[in-house]
This record gives sequence, structure tokens and C-alpha cells, in this order.
Amino acid sequence: MLSLASKHGKFFSLCCVPAALAVVLTGCASHKPIVEESQRPDLSPATAADSQQSLQLEASQIKPMYTEMLAVDLSSIARLSLADNLEVKNARLQVVASQGRLESTVGAAFPAIVPTAVFEHVEGSVRATEGDIVGVGFNTFKPSIAIQWIINPGQVYYNILAAKKRLSASRFQESSVQQQTLRLAVVQFYDLVYAQAQVSAMHQGVTEALELHRITKLRTQTGVGVLADDLRAQARLAQRRQDFVSALKSFYDASVALSVTLHLDVTVTLVPDLSELPPIRLVRDDVEIEALLGHALAFRPDLKRVRELMEAITADTGSAWWGGYGPPFKAGYEYGGITANTNNIVSSDSSLGSRIAGGAFDNALGSGIRNGRDDQTYSFSDQQRANASVGWRFTLASIGDLKTAGARQAQATIDAERALVMVRSQVVLAVQESKTDSELVKLSSHQVSAAAEALRLSEANLRAGAMTTLDVLQAQDAATQARLRYASAVVRFNQSQIDLLAALGLIDLSQFVPVAEEN
Repeated sequence: MLSLASKHGKFFSLCCVPAALAVVLTGCASHKPIVEESQRPDLSPATAADSQQSLQLEASQIKPMYTEMLAVDLSSIARLSLADNLEVKNARLQVVASQGRLESTVGAAFPAIVPTAVFEHVEGSVRATEGDIVGVGFNTFKPSIAIQWIINPGQVYYNILAAKKRLSASRFQESSVQQQTLRLAVVQFYDLVYAQAQVSAMHQGVTEALELHRITKLRTQTGVGVLADDLRAQARLAQRRQDFVSALKSFYDASVALSVTLHLDVTVTLVPDLSELPPIRLVRDDVEIEALLGHALAFRPDLKRVRELMEAITADTGSAWWGGYGPPFKAGYEYGGITANTNNIVSSDSSLGSRIAGGAFDNALGSGIRNGRDDQTYSFSDQQRANASVGWRFTLASIGDLKTAGARQAQATIDAERALVMVRSQVVLAVQESKTDSELVKLSSHQVSAAAEALRLSEANLRAGAMTTLDVLQAQDAATQARLRYASAVVRFNQSQIDLLAALGLIDLSQFVPVAEEN
């Protein structure tokens, strides 16, 4: 019993030493939490909506493309964009794949357990250790379990570190994809709103053209007007109807584009569940550009991903160095048993001796096989084997591997610089776009008021005979253009605010979904 306990104690000792070393290596490769949670700045203004009139919307003229219509609002769009979008799902799977690669890398640092069972049957003639040819017949059964450990400690450390950094990078990539998908869905929602405003403006234009045609036709029939005015009114009515059909097609295109992003049925017509759209400010306009750039550097997940990938590639360089010049350590331990059974062999008149020519040579060979042996079975006996070694392997290929790793590290630095320039440019462009669209909202609002009043006076003067049909046509054109400009300015301003939030890395679901709905 004491001998058995002693053997098992050695067995467990040899098992635990490699495992402990592997745990130390994986622990040394640990680092700060993969996704850092920083304090997000509050850049929202006291009042979200600017002090401008809202864009009025109505969907009475929109019919379903095929079978049904679905009213959607901003909160439902935001939720669906993160729930069913294919790019978001793919990014999540990339995280799972990176997690699997990390687990595989960590698992490679631990010893391999190799259970084996070997059965061997030998019958006939073999060469004995003394060189004689002897007749044999035996069965051997050998079960065993082995622990094999081959490790380059430095290479394992850097491989685990690189895998952890790539897992962190994949999580930041998932966050970046979610932000970009959310931005795209909201921007496309506003495109749909603008398309609806176009349909509304074109329908209003058709209504005004119909009224003008009615007036000119009545004037022509009573002899007050001329036929040319009536024909101009008819032509303008036909033009407005064409514009309405084109606007409706643009609305359907915007609906399909949004359905693709949300992974919805494209045959269902999406309609904004809005009656009006005010200019919505999401970022205060008094924040300095340097502060905004600082926020982008701190919170953009794609920049964090680039930084993690740079550290992973740096770890790859360390792994390449250790793989080329580091000492690999090998250790193994096998515990098992063996049992055998030998057959009775009497071969003084064997065919082997008759096939060998030469008397002295024949006697030498035959002497080893003429003695008979009884059948014998050996009881099961245990075996233990252990080995350990350390060595170096030098090859010219390591020089090329290190050169490749250095070039990849330099490329990663260039990619990081390029990403930084792109982020800074996106922030600057988004700020300028927001400022421009804010000013356009104010100017186009005044344009709508002036054009509407001019159209009202022109139509009144036409009825009074103080103006011509051409004057009214020009006033209608100006009113229609003013409505479209204002709709475009409001929508583009809201989109520029979304783009600015995304450029800063601060866009998230909570900005579009009320707290009550989110919970």
C-alpha cells in the first residue's frame, strides 16, 4: 500500500507541476479589463429642440407598395437596428470566434493527456537481442495514460497576450458596428421622413396647380382670360403630378433601404409615425472643437480596437522572437501496465532450418530455436516512465519571421495614424455640417413664410385681375421650393447631429429609447 501511494504521489506531482506553470503563464498574460468603462460626458443641451417651427408631416397620400404599411417611430427603429441587423450579428459572432481562439491558445499551454491501449500479437521468428533468430509466439496488452508537455514559455506568454488583445479588439469592433448601424438606421429614418415631406410638398403643389387650372379655365370660359393661360396651367398641373409620382417612388426607395438595415420584409411599406419633426439638437453648440476631438479619441470604439490590435501585433513580434530563439521545454510522464502470454514453441525440425544453407551457419541459427518452451502467462505489471528535456533550435528562417513581424508592426502603426486622421476629420466635418444646417433651418424657415404669403397674395390678385397666371405659377414654384428647402434643412440638421454623436463615439440606444421603454 505504501509503495502504491508513493507511486501515485509521484504521478500527481508530475501532473501538477506543468499545470501550475501553465497557470502562471496565463496569469502573467492577464491585463486590464477588456472593455473599459469611462465616464461619458454629457454634451446634450438644456432643450433638445431648437426654437424653430416644426416640419409638418402627413401621410394621407402614401399607399402601400404591395399589401400593408407599418408605422415606425425613432425608438422602434433604434431597437430593431441592434436586434436583427446582420452586420451586428456577424460582429457578435466575431467576438465568439476570438473567445474561442483565446481558449485554444490558453489550452495549448497545458499538458496533453494521452490515454493509450496497445495490443500486439507476434508469431514466427524475430531477432533476439544477441542477434540470434528465434521462434516466438506471444500476445501483449499494454494500457497506459501519459501526460505530454511541450512548451516554449516566452512564446506561450506572448501568444496568450496577443489572443487576449484580439478578443478585446473584437469586442470594440462589435461596439463600433453597433454604433454605426444605429447611426445608419436613424439617418435612414430621417431620409424616410424627408421623402414623406417631399410627397406632402408635391401633393400640395398638385392641389395648388388644380386650383389654378380651375380658375384659368373659368376665366377662359367667361372670356376674361386667354387660352394660353389655361394651357400653361394644364402643363404645370401635369408637371406637378409627375413630381408627385417621382416623390412617391423616392419614398418607397427610402422604405426599402431602411427595411434592409433593420432586416425586415422589404415588401412592407414603412411610414414614419410622426405628424411633425422639429430640429433636434443633441450636442451643445458651445463645446470647443478641441474638447470634441478629445472625446472622440477617448470614446471611439474603432480607435480602441486599433490600439488593441497594435498591442496584439507587438505581442506577435515577441512570440516570433521566442519561437526563433527561445528554449522549448519538453516533459512527459506515462503510467500504465503490461501483460503477456507466450505460446509453446518446439522447432528442432523447423522449416526455417531447412531453408538455410551451410552446416555451421545452419547449426548456429538452428540452435536458438530447437529448445522448447511451455505456454506461460505473465500477470499484469505496472510501468512508469518520465522524461524531461530543454534545448534550442536555431534556423535562418527565424530572421525572416522577425523581419515579417517588424513590418506588420510598422503597418499597424500606419493604420493607427490613418484611423486617427479619419476620426479627427469626421468630427470636424460633422461640426461644420451641423453649424451650416442650423443656419439653413433659420433661413429656410423665413423663406417658407415669405413664399407662402407671396403665393396667397398672387392668387388673390389673380382673382381680382391684378396679376397674370404666370405670376401665380412663379409664386407656386417659389412656395414649393421653399417647403422642400425647409424640409431638407430640418432633416439634414437632425442627421448632422446624429453624425456628430457617432463621430464622437457617444451614440447609443438610450438617446432614442425612453427610459420606461428601455427597462
